[in-house]
Amino acid sequence: MKIDYQPINSEDTKMQVKIHPKNTFTIIMVLGFLYLAYLIFFESGDGMPEIDVDLKDVISYAVLAIEMGGHAVMKVHEEKCFLRHEKFEFAPLNAAAKGLTDEGKEELLTRADLISNHLILDILQRFPQLKIVSEEKASEFSDREVEPYRSDNYAVWQSVKEILDKIPSRRLQLSDVRVFVDPLDATQEFTEGLTEYVTVMACIVVDAEPIFGAIYRPFFNETIFGLQGFGVVTSDGKKISPVDEGKTDKKVVVSRSHAGKVKEIVEKVYGDKMTIEAAGGSGYKTLRLVNGTAELYLHTTAIKKWDTCAGDAILRTMGGAMLDLEGSPLRYFTQDPILNKKGLLGTVRNPYTYFRKFQGVQLLYEWKYVRQLFRSRRVSDVKECVVILSTWMSRCNEHTPVAISCSHVLLQAVYADLLAEEMPDSEKYMAIENLRSKHGYAIVR
Repeated sequence: MKIDYQPINSEDTKMQVKIHPKNTFTIIMVLGFLYLAYLIFFESGDGMPEIDVDLKDVISYAVLAIEMGGHAVMKVHEEKCFLRHEKFEFAPLNAAAKGLTDEGKEELLTRADLISNHLILDILQRFPQLKIVSEEKASEFSDREVEPYRSDNYAVWQSVKEILDKIPSRRLQLSDVRVFVDPLDATQEFTEGLTEYVTVMACIVVDAEPIFGAIYRPFFNETIFGLQGFGVVTSDGKKISPVDEGKTDKKVVVSRSHAGKVKEIVEKVYGDKMTIEAAGGSGYKTLRLVNGTAELYLHTTAIKKWDTCAGDAILRTMGGAMLDLEGSPLRYFTQDPILNKKGLLGTVRNPYTYFRKFQGVQLLYEWKYVRQLFRSRRVSDVKECVVILSTWMSRCNEHTPVAISCSHVLLQAVYADLLAEEMPDSEKYMAIENLRSKHGYAIVR
């Protein structure tokens, strides 16, 4: 059988595809989403888009958060030790030691700290990517356990809404914002029933500067907050200005538990012109400056930045500041340690004037202490002497009462310290004497 093969018409080989208008729109949408995903996950650097927020909104939630936390603190206090948690069954108010301070004193942790922290974080975490720095870690309590301590959000919001509505809008990148939180300041005093010292605090930091601070006294239902460019106000809308210097009580408030050598220093600086009052909580001491019942807040030992941030923001808004005891404003850089080891001096006016007076006496006091250490025959004392002198060298030259070749001496001190355990007493004595005579590093100007 013969088969005839007919050539196929080239026109017949062309496939004709018609796209429906709806399909065209779908394809465009898919391509658009793919491009957006590319921008988000490959072009943004950190894999997340920048979020633009109104500072007013962050402030509103911060104030709501600390008031919610404060209400919970009061509820826990009312219960005292009737409600127990398995980790907190051995002390009133379910207090436990969470560690030691740099001075070796116990830091307490209570149910109130944890529940307040849980509620505060729950509110603030409604802002995705918001960086929150809190004194307490994530709560060990579940939402169900915390629910009995949660106040009515709407009622709390209504109590502060009127004044918060007056805050001007300001757009910020959320990635530039950090919030410092202290869910219960003055925990030690709280466990002792000294509720007048108890505060809950939040602070907003932008570019390492505290621009907003809020302090809530739950047992007195008082909230004070300050915003740069807006002022310091109470929750009922009352504007607060610094009390005239002549009408301000001539008092220096110091810590009950971390007083250090501050009392002796204050007496040398001001004599009988200033009285000293021990008080609990950094937030409370800041409020004493704000209401004019104290002139200075002085702390000579280490302190955490969540203890100072809110008060620092409020004092700056009033024209004052918190300085460390080397004369620098406190800073809140992301990479900086949370612990400020340089102490602080806070006031609503003339902070640098007060610092210069304090610094002069502080250096004289330190110099006497250095001379005492320098004469010591213990390696640890000589090493401490070197450390103090090295910090002096980091200050302005005109304020440095000694000249020192520190780096070599420090190495010698460390070397002596390493050998100290194996050295006989006679050799240890000679090593220290050689260190002193060879370097002669302390020279009184």
